[in-house]
Amino acid sequence: METSTRRERRRAETAAEIKAAARKLLVEGGASAVGLRAVARELGLSAPALYRYFASHEDLMAALVAELYDELTAYLVALRDTSEDLGEQLFLVAGGLRDWALAHPAEFGLLFGAPVPNPLADDHDLTPSHQAAMRFGAVFEQLVVQVYRQRPFPGPSEELLGSELVRQLGRKPEIFGEMPPGAVYLALTYWTRLYGLICMEVFGQLHWALDDAGAYFEAQLREIGEALGLDCPPA
Repeated sequence: METSTRRERRRAETAAEIKAAARKLLVEGGASAVGLRAVARELGLSAPALYRYFASHEDLMAALVAELYDELTAYLVALRDTSEDLGEQLFLVAGGLRDWALAHPAEFGLLFGAPVPNPLADDHDLTPSHQAAMRFGAVFEQLVVQVYRQRPFPGPSEELLGSELVRQLGRKPEIFGEMPPGAVYLALTYWTRLYGLICMEVFGQLHWALDDAGAYFEAQLREIGEALGLDCPPA
């Protein structure tokens, strides 16, 4: 039993070293630089030796994605839990996502540059990387649901949204805690607004207008918080 435990511990340590090497290559050269041979060279191993830990390049990248999502999620949860005020929590997690993305642009590009399957679909099993992505998303989803339950914010009427959009928005009760379609619409609108700002800043699409987008991001976040009826921190 003791020998088996040591073997499992050593295997886990080596797998962690492989993922660390893959992340180093990602940061230095982008996703295309993360090949099995390149990772093996970083560690002084043969490429076939890596197959004892990861069955393919895709498996290695999926494991790295899961680890990065969990790192980001843990960071945001730790920030959120420093306050009990929902308005401040919104600022903390949204600002934390921006800070992490700016500090880790290569990792951010890997995580958010690929589609995530619909967690409610029946035609696939969620992989560990997709499950990690859902844990990340839940940080924001749960916060929005808490805000709505504390003080329901008004949304567009179903007539204005149209029957097709209402139908799609109504398919997400498991995620948005039985919020009505108009409230779900606002939640998605505000999420894409903040996420779009972060993407534009990380990928260098705002330099033409702003030297430092931080103040603009906070102003947008404050506008969203006030629309949701939250007491937002001062500028």
